[in-house]
Amino acid sequence: MSNHPFVPLRHRAVRLLWVAAVISDIGTWVQLIVVGSLVAADTGSAVKTGLVALATFMPQGIASPVGGLLADRYDRRKVFAAALFAQACATGALAVVLGAGVRSPGVLTALILVGGAAGSTGAPSYAAMQPDLVPPEELMAVVSLGAYSWNSGRIIGPLLGSVMALAVGPAWTVAFNAATFLVMACAVILVRGRYVGHDRGGSMRERLRGGWDAMRRTPACWHGVVLLILFNLTVVPYMGLIPIYVRSEFEGGTGMAGTVAAAQGVGAIIGGITVTMVVQRRRRSSVVAALIVLLATANVGYALVPNATLLPVAAFFLGSISSAIFITSSSVIQRDAPPSSRGRVMSLMQASMGISYGIGLMFVGGLGDLTSLRTAFLTSSVLVLVGWTALRSRSRHWRRAFDGTPAPPLQATLVG
Repeated sequence: MSNHPFVPLRHRAVRLLWVAAVISDIGTWVQLIVVGSLVAADTGSAVKTGLVALATFMPQGIASPVGGLLADRYDRRKVFAAALFAQACATGALAVVLGAGVRSPGVLTALILVGGAAGSTGAPSYAAMQPDLVPPEELMAVVSLGAYSWNSGRIIGPLLGSVMALAVGPAWTVAFNAATFLVMACAVILVRGRYVGHDRGGSMRERLRGGWDAMRRTPACWHGVVLLILFNLTVVPYMGLIPIYVRSEFEGGTGMAGTVAAAQGVGAIIGGITVTMVVQRRRRSSVVAALIVLLATANVGYALVPNATLLPVAAFFLGSISSAIFITSSSVIQRDAPPSSRGRVMSLMQASMGISYGIGLMFVGGLGDLTSLRTAFLTSSVLVLVGWTALRSRSRHWRRAFDGTPAPPLQATLVG
């Protein structure tokens, strides 16, 4: 029962945070689909559409390390709440700008960047809190709950966003997102207890170096981060390109984009539930290896889907495999990250994901503008297999890193 997908909900703090997270994630996806569709309709560019999604996640590359320093020095609960309040303010400003009729991709992207930076500053504190909320055997289930909330937002948010955009316009739609951040902040404040890190101090450079060394010396953390970087460089960009893919290949609009995103979200929840139960009976390394092959196959299916009717089906399968890979990789990082530097390790994971996603989004989107998004997605399928093969060939102990069995220090695990 320890890895049952919903067993952590027996804890009050987990219930409180998870319900609020579902509400907040719905708001985030409302904004992503509405603003992304506005830019896609105005510009017709995969790169410019991708910038909207990129602005939401790219700040992880800079803000997450700062958030990691704060998470290991101060009360993680208070840091997370403060970041959520800042995110609400930035998103409120975006709503005001949209209400004033501004549609410039540059202005919208800049405001989304500010909100994304605030969110990225608080995210390491939230991730570092999670192992303290439940017993160790429930950690993967807690990570899975985060995926369920995010993908519940992906299911409900685009559909709700499509309705709200027609009913009240984009400005009030984004204002709804700002309100959801306030809901999440209040939930965090209501959580009992103090969640203080054990950072011993030093200069910012020394403390960041300490987090890097902790991640680099811990095989599970290092291998998990490398896999997530590969994942974000190659396949994950399809998420931010849904509005332009729907428009360019299927002549669809916000409604179709919302349907595809929702189908992807349903798949992600099913994939998360499935992998949480499968790892109870299978070695995690074997699960990861199988998931990479399935990921490339699902991405090929998404690239070659022949019509709009089958597109949500393809998105469902791709979403399920993507979620399973993220949950498996991030849970092993949280499992083995040293408690004293957990905030910094998680911030480096999130920073790596943000930067690699941004690079991947620009590469896949740029290739899509030069050729077609179908060609770009096929290329990413090949690249993820090539990258995975390289990781396995260079690491002698990758299986032990994912499985959690003792392994030599990482410096001795890499060939050459």
